[in-house]
Amino acid sequence: MSARWDTTDAWVFASIEGTGLDDGYTLAQIISKSEGIRHASLEEDELVRAVPRLIAAGLIGADAQADRYWHTEAGQELYRKRMKGHGLFGWSEALLPGFRKLGDPQDGHWSLPAGAYDRAYQEYRKKTKELLKRHDVTPAEPEDGP
Repeated sequence: MSARWDTTDAWVFASIEGTGLDDGYTLAQIISKSEGIRHASLEEDELVRAVPRLIAAGLIGADAQADRYWHTEAGQELYRKRMKGHGLFGWSEALLPGFRKLGDPQDGHWSLPAGAYDRAYQEYRKKTKELLKRHDVTPAEPEDGP
C-alpha cells in the first residue's frame, strides 16, 4: 500500500509562512500557528513525518539547524490557488486535493536537532503566557504536552 497525503501534512503546510531562509517561520511560530488553526498541539512525530513529504513534493524548504521553514515558489502557488476563498480554517479541505494532484507523498528520513522541539514548544508557551498576561487573561494549563 502506498503512502497517502493526510490531514497532518496539510496542517503542517498551512502552519508555515515565508518565502525563504530570511523570512521563514521558526518552529515556535509553526507550533503557535498550528495550535491556532486546529486547536490542538502539533507533536514532534507529526512534524518529522510531514516535513520530508512536503520537501520531496517541492512545497517547502526547511533548515532545521537554522530553525527556519518556508514555502517554496511551488508551495506559495499551491497555497494561493487552493486557499483562495477558503479562509484559514478551510485549510484541510482546500489543501489535500491539491496535494493529491501531485501524486503520492514520498516518505523520507528527516529529524530535528536534539531538544529543538521541546525548546520551541517552551518558547511558544512562554510567549503565549506573556501575551495573555498583557491582556489580563489567565491561561488554562494544557492537559498534556511535550
